[in-house]
Amino acid sequence: MKHLLLCLLAPCVMISCAPFELERCPAGTPGIVVAEAVECTHNDGKFILPAGLYQAEAQSPTGIYYVAPERLKTTTGILRDGHERGGLFIANEGWQWAWHGHPGFEADQSATTIFGKRGIIKPTHYKFEPYVKYTKAKR
Repeated sequence: MKHLLLCLLAPCVMISCAPFELERCPAGTPGIVVAEAVECTHNDGKFILPAGLYQAEAQSPTGIYYVAPERLKTTTGILRDGHERGGLFIANEGWQWAWHGHPGFEADQSATTIFGKRGIIKPTHYKFEPYVKYTKAKR
């Protein structure tokens, strides 16, 4: 009986100690503006980050997820039908990753999971080139 309890409890402890946390950005968090569309290359192909206002959607302890004004377009299909909801992740240190997924929805749903903020699905990240030039939006 002790072994059964240990086998059931161990995965719960390991999952609840996962390092990824996500929550909605506070109201008034400024977005970023990307002046022109950028074609980005990563290990699995290419995608286009559209120009426009990227709204701050969610944040982790390491940075902020900004959602693109329209779906990302792929030129070599790693994403569904060549279009996917995503944007830019800007780390506190300034480095960038592209992402696709639903971090805002996951942050909203985390309150209803038994694992809280840590029991969520992390967006898929892509390291890419070139660096995307952006400016902070006015509030």
